[in-house]
Amino acid sequence: MNCICGLLEGSNDVPKEERKLCLTGYMTDIQSWVTWDGRLTVGLKEGVADLSSRKDATPALKNLISSQSRHNGVIKYLSMAKCGIRQVPTIIFLSDSAFMNPAETVEYLTFYGNNFGQFLVTSERYDSILNATSAKEVFLDPMNVQRRSTWSAGLHSAYFPKLKELDLRACNIEVLDAFIFQGMPYLTALYLGENSISFVDAHAFVGLNSLRHLDISRNREDDPKRILFFESADTLQRLNLQSLDLSFTAVDTRALGNFGTKLERLSVCYTGLFPLKPNIFANTSMKYLDLSGNAEILHEEGVLRGLENSLRVLYVNSIALKSLDFIKGFTKLEVLKASQNKITAISLDVMRTLRSLQILDLDGNRISAWFSKIISTMPKMKLLILVNNNINLITDSVIADIANLKYVALSKNLMVCYCYVRDMYEIAFQNEFRLKDTNITSSSIEDNALMFHTGFSDYNEIITKRRNVTESCFQIHNSTDVSNCFVGDFSTNLTGNFLYLDYDEGNYNCFSMAHAGSISYGEVLPCGQDLRDMRPELILNESRKSFLLLCIPLVLLPILAFIYAFRRNFRYFLITMRNSAMLSLINEKNVVDETKIFNYDVFVSYCNEDRTWVLDQLLPHVEKDCRISVCLHERDFQVGLSILENIVSCMDRSRFIMLIISRRFLLSQWCQFEMHLAQHRLLETRREDLILVLLEEIPRSLRPNTLHYLMLTKTYIVWPRDGTEEREFWRRLKKSLVTQKLKSAENDSLA
Repeated sequence: MNCICGLLEGSNDVPKEERKLCLTGYMTDIQSWVTWDGRLTVGLKEGVADLSSRKDATPALKNLISSQSRHNGVIKYLSMAKCGIRQVPTIIFLSDSAFMNPAETVEYLTFYGNNFGQFLVTSERYDSILNATSAKEVFLDPMNVQRRSTWSAGLHSAYFPKLKELDLRACNIEVLDAFIFQGMPYLTALYLGENSISFVDAHAFVGLNSLRHLDISRNREDDPKRILFFESADTLQRLNLQSLDLSFTAVDTRALGNFGTKLERLSVCYTGLFPLKPNIFANTSMKYLDLSGNAEILHEEGVLRGLENSLRVLYVNSIALKSLDFIKGFTKLEVLKASQNKITAISLDVMRTLRSLQILDLDGNRISAWFSKIISTMPKMKLLILVNNNINLITDSVIADIANLKYVALSKNLMVCYCYVRDMYEIAFQNEFRLKDTNITSSSIEDNALMFHTGFSDYNEIITKRRNVTESCFQIHNSTDVSNCFVGDFSTNLTGNFLYLDYDEGNYNCFSMAHAGSISYGEVLPCGQDLRDMRPELILNESRKSFLLLCIPLVLLPILAFIYAFRRNFRYFLITMRNSAMLSLINEKNVVDETKIFNYDVFVSYCNEDRTWVLDQLLPHVEKDCRISVCLHERDFQVGLSILENIVSCMDRSRFIMLIISRRFLLSQWCQFEMHLAQHRLLETRREDLILVLLEEIPRSLRPNTLHYLMLTKTYIVWPRDGTEEREFWRRLKKSLVTQKLKSAENDSLA
């Protein structure tokens, strides 16, 4: 069979600037017969007629039809993409006894990139209503004026008994007339994306009895204020669709909620929708849903009610979520993408109900470290993404909790160099020698095929492109010697089956207080050697002391017993000595200047676990009500300086310091350092510029000596947990802040 082909070798991918962002993907992410720009793919073997980008496409098609007729050939795949035509050519569908009719054989047809935008609108008209006495003229609203498109003239009278998929992307279509597709009884997929559709006639889809997937995505992206208007609110419901893509299209809200009982896949991402009503999906069979990019679309409680036993893939990126409570009890859910939100914690009560969850993506949230089993309560979990959150601490509990995962992503978190960071790194490193990358598939057999969604393929693509820790290490050291990747050999006794999903040496560093800077995970000292991030030369001194202990046990045993009995105080003493040494180095050349000008009124020190309270409660009251300028590390630290330099600089440029004390605060070495620095400043300047706020009562047994001393010498204020005395709390705090500010200003003026 002779073909006129315009096939080019190349990728079937959409250019990066046009890549999909939503669950339903771009058209060519879920179909393989056509490229992103309308060409037929090179893998097609028979019945291929690619006339894409030809300016003589209509005459060429006529010649092809004649040639095919002589050779008894048929056309199954036809492309007339980007040919500069203004309407569908009638020559394609006119039958003649001497020629083959391609409409009778074509199964896949694309007109991508043509200009079908012009349509005729009858002039404003008046209808006459006659009765027995007079005639009355009635003006018809423009929305009801009959519209007639010219682009679809070649479709109206044609019959397509075998057509399965029709591609009309990027054709600048503005109106869908009535009965355009009535001659396509077996069409299963219709692609109308990237057009300028503003009006859909109530009878536009009449005749599409087999339609299962409708794509009207990316309509009027250049003018998001222009909505897609459906003449009839039940247009979509009458189609009995299984898959609907409205991504990046402002939609008439009347059409929403009338999806039909068979709808399984829906994307309304980045459509600018208002909060949806409760139970809007209750009468559907929804399995795959994307609500991303619509702020507070789930604000109303119960929006997803009724989907607990059907929903399998859910995308809810960038919708201002503050928690995951809304998915509690979704037992069939396998993929949850909730990135770029405001989620602060992973709730055990919610997670343990997600018995089928395999992929959890929480990139770009505010989650801090957790200290109990949460991830391991989900028996099928395989992939966890916590990139760009507030995790600064890895413990043995965290490692045990994620031990059975296949992939973990933790980059762009401000990690402190505890030894368990090294343990986690070692586990991932060693696993690369014994584990191979494997794709994650749905537990449902039907979902393992491409079913007009990219829920699993999105993450399998990330897995395919991930970089090994070993590869990066060997490349840096230009060697395959494992010893170059670690300070010492493998040392961890912990186990796990996970690999790093997003390893990049630039994003997997931690901050070492001993080095006063960032180091790689492989340089962190193992837990068996030192729990306090000490230098190697100090380890040698410790080993010599151990030898002396063996030689003179009678002298040292009482001392060891004393140290064990007061081990918490002893450890605190060591931390204090180290912090004092660091402070002496920092302030070695500093001279107290009473006349200095401060950039901020107060520097607030808090741990990441209390970040929500600081941002949602403290900040509005202090900055708006008290008009106090606040210095916060996450917005005011200077980019490029070390954390240590930023802490010292910001404290030095603030009139006074506020410590937000909680039990989590006392577990953070950075917070302890800031508390030592505050005490050092008090002693150095002899100024009353410290405010203590306790978010909870701290028993004496948990108080470090520094905090105990400060609580004995400074009046502090306690946040009322029950909420009954909040007004009194803010009144007292405001009074203290204003008084401190005035007092400081008076001291400065006197100086």
